[in-house]
Amino acid sequence: MPDSTVRLGVLSPATPDRPHFKSFETILPPRIAIAHEGLGLLGQSYQDLAGKEDVILSRGRDLVNKHSVTGVMLTGGFVTLFNPGIEAKLATTIERPVVSAISSAVAALRTLSVKSVLLMTPFDRASDEMIKAHVEKFGFAMALGPSFDNRVPGSSLGLRPEQLLGLVENTFAANPTQAIYFQGATMDPLPILQQIESCLGIPVVTSNSAMLWHLLSKLQLEYAISGYGRLLREWPALDR
Repeated sequence: MPDSTVRLGVLSPATPDRPHFKSFETILPPRIAIAHEGLGLLGQSYQDLAGKEDVILSRGRDLVNKHSVTGVMLTGGFVTLFNPGIEAKLATTIERPVVSAISSAVAALRTLSVKSVLLMTPFDRASDEMIKAHVEKFGFAMALGPSFDNRVPGSSLGLRPEQLLGLVENTFAANPTQAIYFQGATMDPLPILQQIESCLGIPVVTSNSAMLWHLLSKLQLEYAISGYGRLLREWPALDR
């Protein structure tokens, strides 16, 4: 691998072999690579992630020692919701920038100057309400998309791209907002992110696209990635 390659670390709640991570790899700019490790913490409930600070810090140290990454993306919104302050603690531990799913999405939405947001997730209603309550503390008005109350945490919804597009279009028609925010990468919206923006005429932020922009911006790197929405195409400066 060329010396000029920047290697980013990814820590995810379960395992690194989930299909939606293939979509994430397609949005990486040239000479950006990822080293992905799963925490193996997710079982039958997102509550399994609570109180796992020591595990996260230990695995973060291992990730840095093994792969010499320049920064870390801590994926899974509930990892940070159930372990408050873990991003800062991990950054201090590994002495590298750390970003997480929800905080990155909030940073992206702020940068895009939107106030009302439609939340699309693969989660149950109680989980959606938890994310809503957290994000609205930052001054956003949030509408909730459909809930999936019988889904096994971490599993795919099994929606084809055209089905997901139809779901988004119908949900947005009933809940018009200034932006759409996808939390929960198992929905796999990245392949149709640009199509959604083109159809609805509003910015679409996903947790993974936001984390990529957020971490690279913290590393003072700037790109223009076409085909995956306004955030990655325009690469707005991070509001510090």
